[in-house]
Amino acid sequence: GQTPPTEKEIDTELARLQAEYDAQEYARNRKAEYDALNQFEMQYDDKKNSTTTWDDAIDAIKAKWPKDNSGPV
Repeated sequence: GQTPPTEKEIDTELARLQAEYDAQEYARNRKAEYDALNQFEMQYDDKKNSTTTWDDAIDAIKAKWPKDNSGPV
């Protein structure tokens, strides 16, 4: 007993879902690079050596993949 959606409703929903997916591209790209880091070891080494290697690596990834999705710089 449901009325099927119109083509326009389907197209509108597909466009909304694609925009939502596209808006999260930066997050997917960041995650891939975060996963490549050995973050716990970096944090431990920074604590022992009074360095900022881990912070620097995270900042570089965030700069490379900004939330505005402009892509790598």
